[in-house]
Amino acid sequence: MTRTTAAKARLWRSTGIFGVAVLALTACGDDPEQTTVGDENPDDTAQENVDPDGAEDQGDTPGEIADEDDEEPDPDEADDDAAAGDAPELADIEEELWENSASQDSVTITADVPAELFGLEDLENAEEEDLTAEETEESDPEAEQPVGEPIQITVGGDMAGDGSVWELEGLSEYLLYDNGETVYQSVASFIAEYRALQPDDAAGPDADELETALQDEGTWIDMTLTRGGEIETPQQFVEDLRSEMLGTAGLNSLGELGIQGEAENRDGQEVWVYLQQDGEEFVEFVILADADQPLLHSISMDVDEVQMEISFTDWNESEDLAEEEPEEDETITDEELNSIGESLM
Repeated sequence: MTRTTAAKARLWRSTGIFGVAVLALTACGDDPEQTTVGDENPDDTAQENVDPDGAEDQGDTPGEIADEDDEEPDPDEADDDAAAGDAPELADIEEELWENSASQDSVTITADVPAELFGLEDLENAEEEDLTAEETEESDPEAEQPVGEPIQITVGGDMAGDGSVWELEGLSEYLLYDNGETVYQSVASFIAEYRALQPDDAAGPDADELETALQDEGTWIDMTLTRGGEIETPQQFVEDLRSEMLGTAGLNSLGELGIQGEAENRDGQEVWVYLQQDGEEFVEFVILADADQPLLHSISMDVDEVQMEISFTDWNESEDLAEEEPEEDETITDEELNSIGESLM
């Protein structure tokens, strides 16, 4: 299953594309003719009462910035800002955000990403091959080809991988224990991968025969020897997301972007929204609004026709997402798997 291994190995690497998007949008924002997100009056070409060296050295809010005459900040203005629920500077909460998000008990992470990032676009196309073959003769040759649907990955359960899942919708299903070192794959998932990812001319047992033989022996396959420590736990996903995204963008922190946040309510949750935008393209970071314990809510992007979204839900309420560790009598060992495969050759 070399393609399957490569696909999963690229899961966290695909999140680096957020860094590429951030870098691209930041470059656009450097154009003095571009209007930055959040400008109240795009026609203004200059601002009054702002230190030309930058407001960052003077304070975090407009009310804290002294004017050229060293006028003291207006306390009433600062109170109004706080009462309005203004989002804090991203730099002020970023370290706590990542540390808190990686150190919770459990979470459900859902990522919608383009199939081509995993080399699975052929799988998606193959599912529609029969239909498109019939429609080709009648279709408009100049019609634009539709963009493929994204694939959905779920990483959730115990943060450290002592009862967590890694699932690729409709294809892969893994169960992790012992801090991610012990890995089980469902028989149904193993067969689905075998059917979908094996080359047509590959030597191997018949898929139907293999499925029947495995189902007679158990419902889970112990994949520890080949997958142990390889598949991400929720904690590893958060940590890899941070490092890969910042590394790809060439940043030490997201705070360097200077994105201004807005306080919003989404689906009944108070959040802080940090949006980097250029025309219709954007990268958006949404954080649960808790100054003492900020947590990731979602990260999304639409840049260069690449759309991705990662959502974080059910913080500390996802411990039951993973099944109980399989019993020995329902588990197929690596040795048994190889023996069954060889017997069907």
